[in-house]
Amino acid sequence: MNGAICMFTEKRRIFISLMVLTLIFTCIAGRIAWMQLRVYEAPTTTGKSIAQLSVLQRERGIVLDSGRGNFYDRKGLPLTGKSVPVLVLFPIHASSRGSLEQQHQLAKVLHISYEALNLYWKQLKAPEIWRQAGQDEPHQLTSQEIQQIESLTLNGIRVLSYQMRYGATAVAKQWLGFVAQQPKLVQDQAANGLNRWKTALVTPIGAAGLERTFDPFLRGVGPTTVTYFVDAAKRPLLGLDTRMTKPDNPFYPLQVMTTIDSSIQTKLEAYADRSGLKKGAIVVLDAYTGDIIAMVSKPTFDPSHVDPKNQDWGNRGTKALVPGSIYKVVTAAAALETIKGITQATFECHGDYGKYGFSCWKEGGHGLETLEEGFANSCNIVFATIGEHLAPEVLARYASMLGLSRTIGWQADAFMDQRNFKQLDGEEAGRVFTNNPIDGGVMVQSSVGQRDVLVSPLQAANMVVTLLNGGQVHAPRIVKEIRYANGQLMSTLESHLAPSPYGSIRPETAQEIAHWMQEVVTEGTGTSLLKAKWQVAGKSGTAQVKKPGHSSTNHWFIGYGPVASPRYAVAVVSENRPVTGSNQATFLFRGVMDILADHSL
Repeated sequence: MNGAICMFTEKRRIFISLMVLTLIFTCIAGRIAWMQLRVYEAPTTTGKSIAQLSVLQRERGIVLDSGRGNFYDRKGLPLTGKSVPVLVLFPIHASSRGSLEQQHQLAKVLHISYEALNLYWKQLKAPEIWRQAGQDEPHQLTSQEIQQIESLTLNGIRVLSYQMRYGATAVAKQWLGFVAQQPKLVQDQAANGLNRWKTALVTPIGAAGLERTFDPFLRGVGPTTVTYFVDAAKRPLLGLDTRMTKPDNPFYPLQVMTTIDSSIQTKLEAYADRSGLKKGAIVVLDAYTGDIIAMVSKPTFDPSHVDPKNQDWGNRGTKALVPGSIYKVVTAAAALETIKGITQATFECHGDYGKYGFSCWKEGGHGLETLEEGFANSCNIVFATIGEHLAPEVLARYASMLGLSRTIGWQADAFMDQRNFKQLDGEEAGRVFTNNPIDGGVMVQSSVGQRDVLVSPLQAANMVVTLLNGGQVHAPRIVKEIRYANGQLMSTLESHLAPSPYGSIRPETAQEIAHWMQEVVTEGTGTSLLKAKWQVAGKSGTAQVKKPGHSSTNHWFIGYGPVASPRYAVAVVSENRPVTGSNQATFLFRGVMDILADHSL
């Protein structure tokens, strides 16, 4: 009996112990749940919740590389993206930085006072890359500065590698464009299911140029960031130090390979500055493929600081301008193919046309001339006479057949997942006529590239390519392929033709006008080019531009070289030139050709 009682008592004690343990575990679980639901969001003594404080420990990071793809020239040299050493300061409590003596040493390395450094560091809310006073770009550390900084044992500073977008080359290029933060566009893309890259609102994306047209291929798969671990009081979490995170993807970011020769591009940029080209463009194309070798646009701009109100970032190489006498190539082609016996006809130039208030540029005129001689002399009377004999639709048709009055840059109805894809951003089509009535006076002025006629420098250079290729119009290409980060080919953008719906000019017509361009140099308006390093050929043009209260001229020269075996087709335009004076574009054309000749040695 006593044994049974003892057993009952023992079981009761076990039961009570289990109940107590259950109660304890229930209280602990309840406490944890309460902390998760209430305390985690409740303010602490710092005024921030536990959730906020835990996030703060992870937020002391900075983006070193956005992960955006880069552009390269035809030889694989980078056009964007340059890795530079910079100093990153992290916001930590002053008492955790390290010795005061070493802080003074850091200030000395940065060429500022300790007071200025202390104030800057104290006011940091997030990690920042060090910039010199008055400078917007990160300060690129020298090897000596790196050695001095790394000899210090301060907390909250690190020398890290930072990817500068436009640090690879010395000059800005309007065809390349720029990136900018566009949160509204990113939001709209996300709303429409188009933001497959999950781009952050603050991430700069393509805003102009190739940066814009190839933006879908450049966004990458994520940034490279570095995090410096601190607690809620901004004290370093010793032992954790810094952690770098980046996408683990061997295929991204992509590499966009262009047709640009960066050496020629840089030389021509410098030459344009030395020669005083204030506003205008220089376009250099491969003579037989139409590929864009270089494209200079002035005035220049800073891609890191773009003022939307200032249009300097616009590419003047693709902007349609009044062409003047270079348009006589179109009129000559139309005459050769539609006016019977035109090559045997002669024209009398006395300087004044006798109507429409129209005259030749040469006072007193050129006398008796053939069409060939009139082309070499750029005689307005010859081409005005032809213009009155051409129907408007004929002149417009031959403009299209030579690649004018329409966009001719590389484009495709579909490229990968992009529809109606165009390589060149903002290319202007130009025109021959407007919707105004067309009479004899309009035809006279249009035949010499005045009135309503507009042509871009790219179109003008490509017209020369058309002549050198027997009348076949090429589509100028500036990007030839896209590669993965490991160098593997992703896609090729094959060169192609850009035929007119009206067909092509005859090969013999193209050959004859190309020959006439040689005579422009040997005995016409371009004889100053006889001293060029190459034998070259071309056509000059001076276009009158009238605006309210102001008159100026556009100086043009288009051509090719060397004559014996053409390698390059070039167009040069200098805008807003005085009404009187020599043609600056002819002078510039010679310099461009001499640079190309030296480059080819």
